[in-house]
Amino acid sequence: MTHSLHRIGSSDNKQGDYVFISRPAMGINHEGCAPRIRRSLQIIFEVGPTNLGSLTTKENMALGLNPEEMISKMEDNSPIMCCFHDREKIKEVLTRLKEEDLGLSVVVTGEMEDVVELCREVGLKPHSAGISLGIYGKTELLPEEDVLCFTTMCGHAMVSAGIVKQMKESVKKGIMSSEEAANILSAPCLCGIFNNVKAQKMLDEECEK
Repeated sequence: MTHSLHRIGSSDNKQGDYVFISRPAMGINHEGCAPRIRRSLQIIFEVGPTNLGSLTTKENMALGLNPEEMISKMEDNSPIMCCFHDREKIKEVLTRLKEEDLGLSVVVTGEMEDVVELCREVGLKPHSAGISLGIYGKTELLPEEDVLCFTTMCGHAMVSAGIVKQMKESVKKGIMSSEEAANILSAPCLCGIFNNVKAQKMLDEECEK
């Protein structure tokens, strides 16, 4: 189970959106794992994530985290959570982690066929796959799908429908740029899996309608 599974949108909408989560197995190999977590983060920062955050340090890239300071604060049980909009970058991260064999569990969220193909290209065999079965219940109470495409990029629901609508309106009226609005939207997602580049693209598309 991962909080990155439930991103709403069509296949076209989900292009350029890859979530990366890595962590040790608690009670199995987490003791003394901090150096491996730090090395994984070093690789990710060297490649360049779209966004990255930490529940341990309560910060993300939109809030101006310092990579070196963040790496130094990682503990034995600290998870790594980030996202990429560039397929070649997530591929490079997986390739380098495979080469160094750091022994951490890795989850990549994206379109199923694309993620499986990524693994094949890197020489990895997926251990398992998690699939969202959709949303059930009083779905009429949910925001519109074009709003859910933004809010569901934060798996802990820290990005509200209200702020999404406000940012969309601000961009349409020229009060702020789509980049500024996307960064505001990504700030509450401390996990760092809110894809601000994708959000900027969606805001631009809204203005073109």
